[in-house]
Amino acid sequence: MSQSRHLSATALLVLSAVACGLIGMPVPAALAAQPAAKPAQQAPQPRRLQDGKPNWTGFWSPVGGLLEQYRGPGGTAVPKGDSVRSDGGPASQKPPFSGSSPLKSPYKEQHEAYLAKAAKGSVADPVALCYPPGMPRMMVMVYGMELLQTPGQIAMTSEWQAASRRIWLNDKSHPDPEELDPTYAGHSIGKWEGDTLVIDTVGIRTDVPVDFLGLPHSDKLHVVERIRETSPGILENEITIDDPEAFTAPWKTTMTYRYRPDLRLQEYTCLENNRNVGANGEQDFGRN
Repeated sequence: MSQSRHLSATALLVLSAVACGLIGMPVPAALAAQPAAKPAQQAPQPRRLQDGKPNWTGFWSPVGGLLEQYRGPGGTAVPKGDSVRSDGGPASQKPPFSGSSPLKSPYKEQHEAYLAKAAKGSVADPVALCYPPGMPRMMVMVYGMELLQTPGQIAMTSEWQAASRRIWLNDKSHPDPEELDPTYAGHSIGKWEGDTLVIDTVGIRTDVPVDFLGLPHSDKLHVVERIRETSPGILENEITIDDPEAFTAPWKTTMTYRYRPDLRLQEYTCLENNRNVGANGEQDFGRN
């Protein structure tokens, strides 16, 4: 019978006592108190789609970003002695895209002139005037992002400025440069290398700065991202910036996002109550 195939814990203790010649004597306390073995618990596994690909559909926020800062009665705050960067992260940490390789001329001089104007408060950040952040800056995802996956594409929508992009999974190459109209998000194609999503992006407008400090680039800007789930609920995005015309060498930055099933994408209307834009829509920078 099937019951005879499995011995109970009590039967095992009796057999142990018989084997030791201890029938009729107290079972050692250490043996009697030994708990029954529990089945080993498996580590949480990443979510997957029916085709076996990682399932990243849902809301994600930057690790250590604005949505992870303390929110008390006075609003968003960071630990005492720290402050918030313009991208929402703590000022004690280096901002994204801060490790760029040196710029070549004339982009070097162009950037220096931009920084000098910014220091005087006489230059406007296009994003503050409600223009899209564009690629690769939008991947900072200040207020988080929503990912939606279908067999042929992955849609990324940033709550910040309602910026969005599409990663086309069935396209093997980009359109010919003559047929590709530059856009804020550029043209992105993607492929899976195991559980890593590799995204290749070109066709980014030259008036879209790379970072929060107006870092320029040419029409040769080429962005490659390698996104993988380093642990369940944590995405790492290694971003490589390659522009042989503007930079002396390719360089990298890394963003990390956390899965937040407790959050949903909210409406973001930049023009509403925007103190950087006057009543008639003119730039209002440098005014008190």
